[in-house]
Amino acid sequence: MLDLASTILCSVSAFIILSNSILMLLASLSRARPLELSRSGVQSKVEVAIVVPAYREGPFIHYVIQSLKEVDYPKNHLKLVIVGEEDDVETYREIEKLCDVRSDHIDCGGIRGIYIVNTSGERGKPAALNFALKYVDADIVGFYDAEDLVHPKHVSIAVELLEDSSVAAVQFVREVAKIPGALGEAQAADFYFYYMVLQPFLMRYTGLAEICGSAFFIKSSLLKETGGFNTNSPAEDLDLTYRLGALGLKVLLALPPSTTRPIASTSSLIKQRARWIRGGILSIPTGFSAAPRSIPLMLITGFMPITTVTSSLTLLLGVVALLTGSTLTLSKYAIVALVFACVLGASSVLASNLGKTRMLRYLAIMSFVYYLASWRALVELFTSPRSWTKSQSKA
Repeated sequence: MLDLASTILCSVSAFIILSNSILMLLASLSRARPLELSRSGVQSKVEVAIVVPAYREGPFIHYVIQSLKEVDYPKNHLKLVIVGEEDDVETYREIEKLCDVRSDHIDCGGIRGIYIVNTSGERGKPAALNFALKYVDADIVGFYDAEDLVHPKHVSIAVELLEDSSVAAVQFVREVAKIPGALGEAQAADFYFYYMVLQPFLMRYTGLAEICGSAFFIKSSLLKETGGFNTNSPAEDLDLTYRLGALGLKVLLALPPSTTRPIASTSSLIKQRARWIRGGILSIPTGFSAAPRSIPLMLITGFMPITTVTSSLTLLLGVVALLTGSTLTLSKYAIVALVFACVLGASSVLASNLGKTRMLRYLAIMSFVYYLASWRALVELFTSPRSWTKSQSKA
């Protein structure tokens, strides 16, 4: 019985990890790249709104506001909507230092807009964004976190790409600001592999790169027609990606990148990744509505974290078998397959242009973070499956 249970669990792990490793290897060998357009001084008359959720972002809100002031797009066709919460005076005071504020109206370097307080009765980023959508009357809406840097060409590039009726959204590459220390470097390696290797591959062959919560633009009418953001999802961005994919629309990935701040502590990073993992697993049913285009993305975000449980249980059963003197005849073959799948995954990193063993070291750190985060996500699936937790301790 132990042998059969171990074989089943190990086979499930091996199949998922092998599929993911093949996907990563193909992505590494494909040399697919994000879209890169060179435009400047665009005089488009398309109205664009920029929405920034800013709850307790006093130390970081200057990043997005200062970079917005340098955007290469007619400022009279831009509107800034910052949405906060009632108990956050600190962020509002910081906005007063950076912009000309008159009541709820703000002017940040010629970009006019409003500061609103989320009075929907629901907390969390998805609820705040949905509340902000009521104040958006532009053709296109972009979303940034408070600590993000907006590249001067982002708006004009997004406007051009969204002229295509088959394109629903444009996600810009995200990169992590360089800070000293292995944890910061590990996050940078993780983002690089995802945004410069995996995501471009998904865009090229499925037309469905992932919307990643920040530094993305979407047609306002389409977002509102599809019901906005799912407040019951811990990964409202992934949920939106699948719903757009189910309509047969494309999500593109583009350069230049947006720079964001890394998480400063291991515990906060595990907490953040646990929410991502929990959201990925809960989004699997929605993902099937966009199949087969969504299957690679579901594999990465939904099924891979499950192998943390199946492979750990396989190891546990192996220990029990040794202690009880049971034989594991069938599972030996499954274990060999599992080891091969893991080796292939490491080879896919070496096949990319990531700096070889140095990047392997940093990705190994992130693998450990994801392992712990997967177990936390599993517990949260039973205790608080739909909660949306804010990322803390940013550098």
